[in-house]
Amino acid sequence: MMILLRSVLFVPGTRSDRFDKALAAGADAVILDLEDAVDAGRKAEARDTVAAFLTTAPASPPLVFVRVNAPGSPWIEEDLARAPEFAGIHGLVVPKVESPGHLEAVARHAPERRVIPLIEGARAVLDAPAIAAADAHVLALLFGAEDLTADLGISRTIDGEELLFARSQVVLAAASVGAEAIDAVFTDLADTDRLLIDARRARALGFRGKMAIHPKQVPVINRAFSPTAEEVARARRIVSSFEAAGDEGVTRMDDEMIEAPVATRARRIIALAEAISRGRH
Repeated sequence: MMILLRSVLFVPGTRSDRFDKALAAGADAVILDLEDAVDAGRKAEARDTVAAFLTTAPASPPLVFVRVNAPGSPWIEEDLARAPEFAGIHGLVVPKVESPGHLEAVARHAPERRVIPLIEGARAVLDAPAIAAADAHVLALLFGAEDLTADLGISRTIDGEELLFARSQVVLAAASVGAEAIDAVFTDLADTDRLLIDARRARALGFRGKMAIHPKQVPVINRAFSPTAEEVARARRIVSSFEAAGDEGVTRMDDEMIEAPVATRARRIIALAEAISRGRH
């Protein structure tokens, strides 16, 4: 069954007042954050708050993940020690992963959990294929553009040319192991028009979804990563034409040659549309 990760919404682990709102925002996944959104002096409070909430959180969609602190940080060991208390979550998000070993160390502490590495720094981008292929159940790769541009000493632009290689590297790494690639946050909360542009560009590069830092970004992101009615109708025509060709392996629809890869892409569009319609993960 296809896993929907079009929109992935972060919420600080200390803000229990926002948990239910986050779950109701329409995102495909919610990440309860123990890392960047939590001050150093409140890490224990965040763990307690998240663990308590998860004992009563609904099992229905969206998917729920917990972002632990970075490997090598002063807090990661306690995060992992408490991980068995994070009831019903779908996996752990691991920030600032720079090597397969970072991810494998987390996986050894929580072998039953799926893991999602955040590819944030220059070294991580260069090693993304190896990280994706780590000895762990890697569900997706998240791309952290803010940390990367800070690493490089450059600014993000709406054109995004400065991130083209890094984004492509993350997409290819994810695809090589059958994982999902999820694009970086868009930090201007007021500019939903540019958010839509940025999300559509990411989709064109092969990302399956995008991270969000505010509930109002969720509908825009979902729209960008959902096929239109026209796209679904065309995909159904492609599959029908290809299957009607039988053993020939190639057919013509209108002025387009339809071969197996084209049909495969069309089937994914149909599967995505059906998953969205069902609201299932």
